[in-house]
Amino acid sequence: MKDRIRHYWEFLRASLWFVPVLMGGAAAVLAVGLLTWGRGAVENATDYWLLYAGDAGNARQLLSSLLTGMITMTSLVVSITMVVLTLAAGQIGPRLIRNFIQDWTTQVVLGLFLADIVYLLVVFRTIDGNRADTVPHLAVSVGTGLTALCLFVLLVYVHKLARSIIYDNVVQRVAADLRDVTMALLPEHGDGLMEVPPELGDDFAWVDLGQDGYVQAIDLDRLVATACRADAVIRLDIRPGHYVIGGGEHVAVFPTSACSEELSGAIRAAFIVGSERTPTQDVEFGIRQLVEMATRALSPGINDVFTALAVIDNLSASMARIFDRGIEPAVLRDPGGAVRLVRDVTGYDGFVGAGFDQIRQAGSGNAAVLIRLVDAILRLAPRVQSDAQREPLRVQLDMILAAGEQNISIPHDLTILKTRWRQATERLAR
Repeated sequence: MKDRIRHYWEFLRASLWFVPVLMGGAAAVLAVGLLTWGRGAVENATDYWLLYAGDAGNARQLLSSLLTGMITMTSLVVSITMVVLTLAAGQIGPRLIRNFIQDWTTQVVLGLFLADIVYLLVVFRTIDGNRADTVPHLAVSVGTGLTALCLFVLLVYVHKLARSIIYDNVVQRVAADLRDVTMALLPEHGDGLMEVPPELGDDFAWVDLGQDGYVQAIDLDRLVATACRADAVIRLDIRPGHYVIGGGEHVAVFPTSACSEELSGAIRAAFIVGSERTPTQDVEFGIRQLVEMATRALSPGINDVFTALAVIDNLSASMARIFDRGIEPAVLRDPGGAVRLVRDVTGYDGFVGAGFDQIRQAGSGNAAVLIRLVDAILRLAPRVQSDAQREPLRVQLDMILAAGEQNISIPHDLTILKTRWRQATERLAR
């Protein structure tokens, strides 16, 4: 259940409407409250220079001008946001758009502008120009203050957007999200050794998920409870981030006699499948976002080596945090200790491959990229705690050296690469 809640929370975080709707609703409540209970809160409004002290007709003209200006300014903010998202999709990658959308600054600024418009609308429609005693001085003054606040926030927002498309800042933000997902999903301690699943035999039946898309989240507790009720064992051949097709072989139920329509329906209900990958239960999601930036930067159309180097540096830090934690359990048991769920999980070799393979392949002819990859492994070497972590790094070192020997034609560059490779190999062997 908690994973399902995390999935929906991630969905709300990656939406531009959630926070603005909440803030717009709060503004409407504030306006109604000030109009209902705030009329008599301030007597002799002319004694306070901060408060609006005009008549109803002037109040309507003021609110009308503020409302028109706010709608225009909101259109400008939305246009600027769309331009930035378009630039980000074209240069950094369309899958990184969610990182811009879920930024709290963007959501709060849009929410503040929407809230001001809603507030002004509610107050404006209650002012009767023919009755001077109906002027809500406090409500009009608050509306003026909100509009002034939006002007200052607009300047801050433009500054934020200008910095948000700087590659180094984007890399840092994605790396920070990856760190949070790592801390949330991977166990705090572990030796890197996964429990060997028991032999389940050949008596099983397949259950397909019945839909196409990416597995976004799996309710593991629900699957364990379902298997316990049916006195069965469930084996998952898919994990969050995998793409499934309707009618495929996704989940195996042992034994065949335990697989019923009710059990199949309960298993399907434990999966959330969507059109895109999400970080809810997928540590590799953040790794692949970083890798996408690096491979795009190394493409002939962009040829931005410095961005690729920044990605490699942040990947090494992210990989170090992964090495400091354990691997998700591949075998889950019921309260009685019986095996109920066997699942496919990513090991350290999978994380290392996801982080380094595509960058190595895209930058195989670039000496700076290959040298920085070796340097990243050299930085990781002191954090290695087991052979499960050491072996994939050693394999990566050998593949990096092989790529350099095949593609680097400058002897000096190749010599530097071999020297760094030797240092990293020796450090891993300690």
